[in-house]
Amino acid sequence: RGEFFAFFLFSLAGVMLCAGAGDLVWLFLALELVSLPTYVMVATSRDRADAQEAAVKYFFLGALAVAVFLYGFTLIYGATGFTRFDDIRGFVASNGLPPLLLTGMVLALVGISFKIAAVPMHFYAADVYQGANVAVTAFLGFVPKTAGFVSIILLLSLAPRPLPPVLFWLLWIMAVLTMTIGNTLGILQDNVKRMLAYSSIAHSGYM
Repeated sequence: RGEFFAFFLFSLAGVMLCAGAGDLVWLFLALELVSLPTYVMVATSRDRADAQEAAVKYFFLGALAVAVFLYGFTLIYGATGFTRFDDIRGFVASNGLPPLLLTGMVLALVGISFKIAAVPMHFYAADVYQGANVAVTAFLGFVPKTAGFVSIILLLSLAPRPLPPVLFWLLWIMAVLTMTIGNTLGILQDNVKRMLAYSSIAHSGYM
């Protein structure tokens, strides 16, 4: 229990660091601080094979998501020459939103959607929620999602207003698909944890 409490505190610290991030590098490190303890919590929460299977799925899909949003961060830096949010906002105010920067923001949003279990990064949720114990499942339904939504808000603050059509329609399509898939597949489940996972996906779409 002491180890679980330590992992819990590390993840909460990561959420707070996400909220206070003013730099792409700092945001990346904060998101990883949220994620890494959760992989261990899922793997060690139950002494059963399905818990280890869930942790492996969670880890590898999480690594894929990290690669996507880190590539997006790289493109943002390549387009602007800055990692600090204030400097990037200044660049956008002076130069608009060049295609490379827009591509980086799209990739970053898609990668971070893993944290909130939004389409197209929602595949892990049902298996991981089912494999972990109840306490860890409840934790996964709240803490990583908080970090994900905070990060999305920070990234969207870099874009001009009104949002460019590409970002606007990306968010709308992700929201509609997430709500639809979450609710539709949730109805078909015969396991409570899997049903809660799809309910969590649907609520991410609402948010």
